[in-house]
Amino acid sequence: VARVRCCAMVASTAIRKGMLRPIINIAVQAIFKLMFSVASLKVVAFYVGPSGIAVVGQVQSFLQILSAGVSSVTTTGVVKLIAEDKHSKESIVRTSAFLLVFLSFICFVFLLISSREIANYFLEGEWVVVLLLLPLGGFFLGLNNLFVSYFNGMQKYNEYFWYSMITAFITALSICAISFYFGKVGAVYSVVIAPVVAGVCMFFLPERFRLPRASGVFKKIDGEILRILVSYSFMALGSAVVVYGGQIFLRNYIATSSSMAESGLWYAATRLSDIYMGICSVLFSTLLLPKYSAMEGRTLDGFVWRMAAIALAFGFVLVLVVGQLASFIVWLIYGEAFTASSEVLKIYVIGDGLKCLGWVFLYVMLAKQRVRAYLLYEVITAILHLAACIFFYRLYGLESMAYGYVLQGLISLFLVLLWFFISRNKTTSLGAVAS
Repeated sequence: VARVRCCAMVASTAIRKGMLRPIINIAVQAIFKLMFSVASLKVVAFYVGPSGIAVVGQVQSFLQILSAGVSSVTTTGVVKLIAEDKHSKESIVRTSAFLLVFLSFICFVFLLISSREIANYFLEGEWVVVLLLLPLGGFFLGLNNLFVSYFNGMQKYNEYFWYSMITAFITALSICAISFYFGKVGAVYSVVIAPVVAGVCMFFLPERFRLPRASGVFKKIDGEILRILVSYSFMALGSAVVVYGGQIFLRNYIATSSSMAESGLWYAATRLSDIYMGICSVLFSTLLLPKYSAMEGRTLDGFVWRMAAIALAFGFVLVLVVGQLASFIVWLIYGEAFTASSEVLKIYVIGDGLKCLGWVFLYVMLAKQRVRAYLLYEVITAILHLAACIFFYRLYGLESMAYGYVLQGLISLFLVLLWFFISRNKTTSLGAVAS
């Protein structure tokens, strides 16, 4: 018994020590990424105004859906496969790159056929060329994600840190430069072009930032790796379609019910949420996915509950800080024309705090490839988000619309907790029978 306790203490200490370095790297990275994102967002808001930023939001969401589908084969699955160390790194990279090229081409063909209809319905008949450029932007986002996922899975945190930082800086700089020289049109196009510029620049980094050499993207594709990556692709694409598709629908609903300017005010608040929650997502996925993938049984359960306690404290601090600074942040980034967005953000951040706590349990689904459960969860929560936000908007107006997001966050947290308890009880029961 003493030996078991000693081993458990050593393992726990190792986990804490192993997590300390990436936590510091991600914290520093988060500060600079936040600065880059805020700077580029301020420039875009200056040139396009409330109505123009609604268009930027629609294009951004389309890019997020497309890049989620295209780059989904270069993110979570790659991290899991490399962390498990059951396949050669070259095979993982080769298969991921093959799927990235294939899916980018499929998306281009789809948009070539349907871009005009999409523009007519969601973008007032404009920006067809921007839609056609989306697969190119998605491809380079996926390529950058492949590098980052490889460094994360290999726990090369220095390379991970610098690659992410340089990419974020070049992307922000490109957005600012394109917006400065081409005004409103440039601000819209920069959403798609900036990732391409950043991706091309990354080819000039030193050798330590390169992927392992693979002899041809279309040669020797590993069937098992392909199956795993495709399963993660379904999860990511399903999630992106329901989440970002829901955002597109909501902004379009506000624009048709009221005005593009009011739709832009909603996007301005949710875009700020996307920035800090994107950083939180990187933090959670970097720390939790490799750990969850390598753990089973009671070891996993104990680790999840420790992370839940940390996430609860983190969410409370997030709500407190953003809630107090919302008015100042909105004024600093957007200006007086976006004052109503600060009231939205003060409520919206409560839903973000709940989401952070839910992620601790949701990442168990991802790490253990519970595809059906994950997709069902995303569909249910997306429908709840749409219904609740529209309900509060129709009754109380824009500023109270965010209460729908909070309500959805509470229900989503309950659902993922329910799944976690049921799935872990089943695992424990099967383990007891086997023993």
